[in-house]
Amino acid sequence: MSLVIMVRSRLTTGGFAEPVVADTARSLSKQGHRVILLAWDRTGKNETTTTTEWGTIWRYQEECALNDAALFARKLPAFLSWSTWQILAFQKIEKDIVLHYHDLDTLMGGVFTSKLAELPLIYDCHENYPGLVKGAVSSIVAKLLHKLEARLLSHCDGIISAGPANYARLDGMLEQGGKAPFAATEEEAFKVMALPQRDFLNTKLTRIGNIKRLDNYPLRRIENKEKNKTFRLLYIGVLERHPSRGILETIMTVSKMKGIQLDIGGFGTLVPTIRRLQEKSKNVNYMGPIHPDNVALKTIESDAVLMALDPSNINNRLSAPNKLFEAMAASVPIITCKELLMGQLVEREEIGLTFEWGKWDRLKAVLMKMMFDPTLCLEMGKRGRRLAEKVHNWEYCEYRIESLYKFVKKTRNQDA
Repeated sequence: MSLVIMVRSRLTTGGFAEPVVADTARSLSKQGHRVILLAWDRTGKNETTTTTEWGTIWRYQEECALNDAALFARKLPAFLSWSTWQILAFQKIEKDIVLHYHDLDTLMGGVFTSKLAELPLIYDCHENYPGLVKGAVSSIVAKLLHKLEARLLSHCDGIISAGPANYARLDGMLEQGGKAPFAATEEEAFKVMALPQRDFLNTKLTRIGNIKRLDNYPLRRIENKEKNKTFRLLYIGVLERHPSRGILETIMTVSKMKGIQLDIGGFGTLVPTIRRLQEKSKNVNYMGPIHPDNVALKTIESDAVLMALDPSNINNRLSAPNKLFEAMAASVPIITCKELLMGQLVEREEIGLTFEWGKWDRLKAVLMKMMFDPTLCLEMGKRGRRLAEKVHNWEYCEYRIESLYKFVKKTRNQDA
């Protein structure tokens, strides 16, 4: 089996890999590959190397704020150079190496290193990166990033997409190059969601999203959970102003209600503001950064999960976030926005309730409905869990990962 070298420009709480990165690495390890993650520790405070159950994390130590796009752009080349040098060093002692680069911010370095070292390259595209940064950079820069990504795709041996809209977008770019649309439509995304498993096997482009491992959300623990004294609404994730997740607005909404507690976990520039608001409100609880291993338990213990995203950001509107699949796996209803692609899924499958973005009085109405109808919450949670068991679980992704790596190896050998 191969040595898989992953490259990622960010880590999560404690300097660890994000859930979908760790799950992918865990599956690769299970399939016999050895995995090394070269990652940028933007806090500069964690250990240089750490051994995990699936492999080893090597950290590039350089402080860089997550929300400072200009500073990130200036410091990114040094991280990519460091990654290339590490890979070239490994190549001196390893014969079978596969490069696995995460997101567009690393892809140019991945293509360069792949060509230089003559190694196969897999591009793991977590999101519509040009769409994500559009609010932080000009629309011209976002369009240039879109065209750059389209050109780089042709140099990749395998491509992984997360959400269905992103899969449709990448599929269009493979066919049309830079002339492809900046984003897919909701209709195209729903068509991808309806595709059978065979369409994601033995092909250059596959889909592996934020879907969860159900063994981390055991039914026994779900069925035996204690009833909360107050209704607990949970948000764990990024705490930044842009693109907005509606956290501050939700705090203001909940602070005027009785019988409810808002639990917030994560890190970002909003933390000082959240702490100040917490001091003024008895029903807001900032828990600090949450270790990835503790997310499942926190979700199971909650009564509802919040996934409010500003739909004016196209990446937000068409994404399939972690929180949706965490809630489904935990048998907990989700509260999200009508305008989102996943909001339509939530309504269609009846696994939660929605409200219009910006209409915070409607969020209050949704919360009141859940608080005073526990049977409704129980039924929505059970439907979400059944949907996770039937369609949205990691077992499907594991087959796709294995198939993609076999496809890359077979194609590479044919071209040799």
